[in-house]
Amino acid sequence: MELVEKHKSSCTECGQCLEVCPRYNDLGLLERLYEYLEGHSDIDDDSLLRCLTCGLCKDACPEGLGIKMLISPARQKWVSEHGLTDRQKMVDPEAENNLFKKIAELDETPVYEERSGSVVYFPGCAGTYINKIMAQATVALLDKAAVDYTVMSGVEYCCGAVSAGSGDPGPIRRNGQRNIEEIRKRGAKTLITACPGCFKAFKDIYPKMFGKLDFQVLHVSQYLELLIREGKLAPEVVLKHKVFYHDPCHLTRVMGVYREAREVLKHIRGTELANETPENSACCGFGGGVRVNYPSESLDVASDRYRAAEKLGCDTIITNCGGCMQNLIEAGKNERIEVFDLAEYLSLACGIKIEREDSRMLELVNKAYRLCILGYGKSDCL
Repeated sequence: MELVEKHKSSCTECGQCLEVCPRYNDLGLLERLYEYLEGHSDIDDDSLLRCLTCGLCKDACPEGLGIKMLISPARQKWVSEHGLTDRQKMVDPEAENNLFKKIAELDETPVYEERSGSVVYFPGCAGTYINKIMAQATVALLDKAAVDYTVMSGVEYCCGAVSAGSGDPGPIRRNGQRNIEEIRKRGAKTLITACPGCFKAFKDIYPKMFGKLDFQVLHVSQYLELLIREGKLAPEVVLKHKVFYHDPCHLTRVMGVYREAREVLKHIRGTELANETPENSACCGFGGGVRVNYPSESLDVASDRYRAAEKLGCDTIITNCGGCMQNLIEAGKNERIEVFDLAEYLSLACGIKIEREDSRMLELVNKAYRLCILGYGKSDCL
């Protein structure tokens, strides 16, 4: 296999990838992945499922390799051989145990007007069903800035990125072209996404699979920064907080977007940003399927972000991803540091307050996990 040969020939086994990895500590993992991908042996579930796909290993590797580049094809190979587990199916829009459909059965889902607009806001499944404050705050800001927008929400528009990351490319193949056509039908010139996974799907994966898009794709942090720069949003309320900005892995390391969120925070009076660059940023523990496969270990990783914020003297963590926000809130139930979504924090600075119910959100999502996944919570592994 060409990928394996490339990795083998360039990897010096220096171990720098493992020094930054929050999940693996055995360099023998590389050989197990080589053997499995070349078809010479099987592989244990734990070797594949522990990876957060955070990209820290690639950043640390002198050759730009890392472990993730082997994990992703190995997961796809495992699915082709063994089929999809209930954990992998739970984010497929057509699966009976779809997590978001289950949450919609348990709780009221915000309904946004579907109309034509020059801007399409795509809150993604997390912003629609779980971290609703993200979408509500963004829509409030779009209204305040008098943006000609429409909202494209609901599991029927799932981008498919999370399924693809777990080894199941089916949803992205089925939904991709349809999503593109829906955006075109609404007359959009710009698409803004809340979820880093959705951003990657539209910005990177879709053009490779379906051809060049005829609309601009921005992450919500980029669009909010643009609205401030153009004078369409003017934060007026003083928010006296020392803030730790938590960089979502797939937004920062995968897509290279980290400046705009920090610029937004710098425009809010009274707010002091403690980490002005993504240097030493790390994962919240949610991604790569780790949250559903190893719940307690996932939350332990999230707890490390509070320690990092404390070390810098921060009283507030702000992030830009539904998964990060969910994990940080759940891990921080006994912490003194508050957690906000970027759009939510900016809305407060613009005089807009939206009530959020963290306890109810966590209760609903964990109940949905138990309904969707056989034996969820009984052990931290498959």
